[in-house]
Amino acid sequence: MRNHYETVCIVKPDVAEDVIKGVIQKATVTLTEGGGELKKLDEWGRRRLAYPIQKKNEGYYFVMEYMSAPDVSKEIGRLLGINEDVLRHQTVRMEKRAAAVAAKARAEEARLKEKAEKAAAVAAKEGGVA
Repeated sequence: MRNHYETVCIVKPDVAEDVIKGVIQKATVTLTEGGGELKKLDEWGRRRLAYPIQKKNEGYYFVMEYMSAPDVSKEIGRLLGINEDVLRHQTVRMEKRAAAVAAKARAEEARLKEKAEKAAAVAAKEGGVA
């Protein structure tokens, strides 16, 4: 059985960029090797925390939205939990209705991005002709 999950992770802000990319890559590789499907990976970047965690006031946030079996989701949570560079992480199973809304939002986002790219191409073409 495959469920729809969303995992939010906060990485320490003072680690190198390649360490952050390594944490994200480890989670996505674990997902794909377990037969899961990554729907969306959204890197929010450095953000201020609502309250200090381990004397840190900022953290690097990323969100993964994916479909997988429950054991794969648990393994991702386990890997994030034992990583010393991760301040916090949380995984939630999304209900079917929430998953449908998220899929619709992704489709709309892709449509708007495509529309903006076409407009930019037309503007560049018109600017080059004049």
